[in-house]
Amino acid sequence: MAIKILGGDFRGFPLNTPKADTTRPTSVVVRRKLFDWRQNLEGYQFIDLCSGSGAVGFEALSRHADKVWLNDMVKGSFLTIKDNRDRIVKSFNVDADKIKVTQLDSRKWLEKELPYEFTDTENAIVYLDPPYEDHALYVDLLALLKKQNYKGEVWVESDLKKGPTQEKITGAFRSVIKVFSQGDHFVVVGFLI
Repeated sequence: MAIKILGGDFRGFPLNTPKADTTRPTSVVVRRKLFDWRQNLEGYQFIDLCSGSGAVGFEALSRHADKVWLNDMVKGSFLTIKDNRDRIVKSFNVDADKIKVTQLDSRKWLEKELPYEFTDTENAIVYLDPPYEDHALYVDLLALLKKQNYKGEVWVESDLKKGPTQEKITGAFRSVIKVFSQGDHFVVVGFLI
Protein backbone atom coordinates (compact mmCIF):
# COMPACT_ATOMS: atom_id res chain seq x y z
CA MET A 1 0.00 0.00 0.00
CA ALA A 2 1.25 3.50 -0.77
CA ILE A 3 0.17 6.79 0.72
CA LYS A 4 0.90 10.18 -0.77
CA ILE A 5 2.42 13.37 0.58
CA LEU A 6 -0.40 15.90 0.66
CA GLY A 7 1.31 19.24 0.10
CA GLY A 8 4.48 21.24 -0.20
CA ASP A 9 7.46 20.49 -2.43
CA PHE A 10 6.82 16.72 -2.56
CA ARG A 11 3.04 16.90 -3.07
CA GLY A 12 1.66 13.68 -4.55
CA PHE A 13 4.84 11.68 -3.93
CA PRO A 14 3.92 8.08 -3.01
CA LEU A 15 5.36 6.66 0.20
CA ASN A 16 5.60 2.96 0.85
CA THR A 17 4.14 1.62 4.08
CA PRO A 18 5.49 -1.25 6.17
CA LYS A 19 4.12 -4.64 5.15
CA ALA A 20 3.46 -5.84 8.71
CA ASP A 21 0.35 -5.01 10.73
CA THR A 22 2.49 -3.37 13.42
CA THR A 23 1.87 0.15 12.10
CA ARG A 24 -1.18 2.25 11.36
CA PRO A 25 -0.64 5.31 9.19
CA THR A 26 -1.98 8.63 10.44
CA SER A 27 -5.17 9.21 8.48
CA VAL A 28 -5.10 11.49 5.47
CA VAL A 29 -7.75 13.74 7.03
CA VAL A 30 -5.77 14.17 10.28
CA ARG A 31 -2.54 14.87 8.36
CA ARG A 32 -4.37 17.37 6.15
CA LYS A 33 -5.83 19.19 9.17
CA LEU A 34 -2.44 19.39 10.90
CA PHE A 35 -0.56 20.63 7.86
CA ASP A 36 -3.28 22.95 6.61
CA TRP A 37 -2.95 24.58 10.02
CA ARG A 38 0.87 24.57 9.96
CA GLN A 39 1.71 24.92 6.27
CA ASN A 40 5.24 26.28 6.53
CA LEU A 41 7.70 24.68 8.94
CA GLU A 42 10.73 26.70 7.90
CA GLY A 43 12.95 27.27 10.93
CA TYR A 44 11.69 24.12 12.71
CA GLN A 45 13.19 20.71 13.33
CA PHE A 46 10.60 17.92 13.29
CA ILE A 47 10.92 14.72 15.30
CA ASP A 48 8.61 11.75 14.65
CA LEU A 49 9.36 9.11 17.27
CA CYS A 50 7.00 6.31 16.19
CA SER A 51 7.25 6.95 12.46
CA GLY A 52 5.80 3.87 10.77
CA SER A 53 6.21 4.91 7.12
CA GLY A 54 7.55 8.36 7.98
CA ALA A 55 4.54 10.07 6.35
CA VAL A 56 4.13 12.77 9.00
CA GLY A 57 7.85 13.58 9.09
CA PHE A 58 8.15 13.62 5.30
CA GLU A 59 5.09 15.89 5.16
CA ALA A 60 6.95 18.26 7.51
CA LEU A 61 10.05 18.14 5.31
CA SER A 62 7.93 18.80 2.23
CA ARG A 63 6.74 21.93 4.01
CA HIS A 64 10.30 23.20 4.60
CA ALA A 65 11.23 21.84 8.02
CA ASP A 66 14.98 22.42 8.40
CA LYS A 67 15.64 18.86 9.54
CA VAL A 68 13.51 15.78 10.16
CA TRP A 69 14.25 12.91 12.55
CA LEU A 70 12.32 9.71 11.87
CA ASN A 71 12.53 6.91 14.40
CA ASP A 72 10.84 3.55 14.66
CA MET A 73 12.05 0.58 16.66
CA VAL A 74 10.32 -1.96 14.38
CA LYS A 75 12.80 -3.21 11.77
CA GLY A 76 10.26 -3.32 8.91
CA SER A 77 9.21 0.27 9.59
CA PHE A 78 12.82 1.41 9.88
CA LEU A 79 13.67 -0.16 6.51
CA THR A 80 10.55 1.35 4.90
CA ILE A 81 11.45 4.81 6.22
CA LYS A 82 15.00 4.47 4.86
CA ASP A 83 13.63 3.44 1.46
CA ASN A 84 11.20 6.39 1.43
CA ARG A 85 14.03 8.72 2.45
CA ASP A 86 16.31 7.45 -0.31
CA ARG A 87 13.60 7.85 -2.95
CA ILE A 88 12.80 11.42 -1.81
CA VAL A 89 16.50 12.36 -1.76
CA LYS A 90 16.92 11.01 -5.30
CA SER A 91 13.63 12.38 -6.72
CA PHE A 92 13.90 15.89 -5.29
CA ASN A 93 17.66 16.32 -4.87
CA VAL A 94 17.25 16.81 -1.12
CA ASP A 95 20.32 16.98 1.10
CA ALA A 96 20.33 13.55 2.79
CA ASP A 97 21.68 15.15 6.00
CA LYS A 98 18.29 16.84 6.47
CA ILE A 99 16.66 13.43 7.10
CA LYS A 100 17.94 11.35 10.01
CA VAL A 101 16.56 7.82 10.40
CA THR A 102 17.08 5.75 13.55
CA GLN A 103 15.86 2.43 14.93
CA LEU A 104 15.62 2.88 18.68
CA ASP A 105 13.02 2.42 21.35
CA SER A 106 11.46 5.90 21.48
CA ARG A 107 12.24 6.16 25.21
CA LYS A 108 15.92 5.53 24.46
CA TRP A 109 15.81 8.08 21.65
CA LEU A 110 14.59 10.76 24.06
CA GLU A 111 17.22 9.82 26.64
CA LYS A 112 20.18 9.60 24.25
CA GLU A 113 19.51 11.61 21.09
CA LEU A 114 17.41 14.54 22.26
CA PRO A 115 19.95 16.05 24.70
CA TYR A 116 22.86 15.31 22.34
CA GLU A 117 21.32 16.54 19.09
CA PHE A 118 19.02 19.28 20.38
CA THR A 119 20.67 21.70 22.78
CA ASP A 120 17.90 24.20 21.98
CA THR A 121 14.42 22.75 21.59
CA GLU A 122 12.35 25.92 21.27
CA ASN A 123 12.10 25.53 17.48
CA ALA A 124 11.42 21.81 17.51
CA ILE A 125 8.22 19.83 17.12
CA VAL A 126 7.87 16.30 18.50
CA TYR A 127 5.15 14.11 17.00
CA LEU A 128 4.05 11.18 19.17
CA ASP A 129 1.87 8.48 17.66
CA PRO A 130 2.64 5.27 19.57
CA PRO A 131 0.48 2.18 19.25
CA TYR A 132 -2.82 3.33 20.73
CA GLU A 133 -3.03 0.38 23.14
CA ASP A 134 0.36 1.15 24.72
CA HIS A 135 -0.86 3.69 27.28
CA ALA A 136 2.31 3.31 29.35
CA LEU A 137 4.43 4.43 26.38
CA TYR A 138 2.43 7.65 26.07
CA VAL A 139 2.97 8.36 29.78
CA ASP A 140 6.68 7.55 29.58
CA LEU A 141 7.33 9.69 26.50
CA LEU A 142 5.54 12.73 27.87
CA ALA A 143 7.35 12.34 31.22
CA LEU A 144 10.74 12.01 29.48
CA LEU A 145 10.12 15.15 27.42
CA LYS A 146 9.38 17.06 30.62
CA LYS A 147 12.44 15.57 32.33
CA GLN A 148 14.61 16.65 29.36
CA ASN A 149 13.20 20.20 29.76
CA TYR A 150 11.86 20.06 26.21
CA LYS A 151 10.49 23.52 25.30
CA GLY A 152 9.10 23.00 21.79
CA GLU A 153 5.68 21.97 20.56
CA VAL A 154 4.39 18.45 21.12
CA TRP A 155 1.78 16.88 18.83
CA VAL A 156 0.19 13.73 20.33
CA GLU A 157 -2.13 11.46 18.34
CA SER A 158 -4.52 9.07 20.06
CA ASP A 159 -7.82 7.25 19.59
CA LEU A 160 -11.03 7.54 21.61
CA LYS A 161 -11.61 3.78 21.72
CA LYS A 162 -8.10 2.34 22.18
CA GLY A 163 -5.72 5.09 23.23
CA PRO A 164 -5.35 7.39 26.22
CA THR A 165 -8.27 9.79 26.54
CA GLN A 166 -8.10 13.36 25.36
CA GLU A 167 -8.43 14.51 28.99
CA LYS A 168 -5.51 12.35 30.06
CA ILE A 169 -3.29 13.69 27.28
CA THR A 170 -4.26 17.34 27.69
CA GLY A 171 -3.68 16.95 31.44
CA ALA A 172 0.03 16.43 30.71
CA PHE A 173 0.27 19.79 28.90
CA ARG A 174 1.01 23.17 30.43
CA SER A 175 -0.87 24.77 27.56
CA VAL A 176 -2.89 23.36 24.67
CA ILE A 177 -2.77 25.27 21.38
CA LYS A 178 -5.23 23.20 19.41
CA VAL A 179 -7.02 19.85 19.24
CA PHE A 180 -7.71 18.25 15.86
CA SER A 181 -10.20 15.43 15.59
CA GLN A 182 -11.57 13.13 12.91
CA GLY A 183 -13.87 10.30 13.87
CA ASP A 184 -12.29 8.47 16.80
CA HIS A 185 -8.81 9.93 16.17
CA PHE A 186 -7.48 13.16 17.62
CA VAL A 187 -4.23 15.09 17.91
CA VAL A 188 -3.45 17.42 20.82
CA VAL A 189 -0.96 20.20 20.09
CA GLY A 190 0.66 22.23 22.83
CA PHE A 191 3.53 22.77 25.24
CA LEU A 192 4.46 20.52 28.14
CA ILE A 193 6.52 23.03 30.15
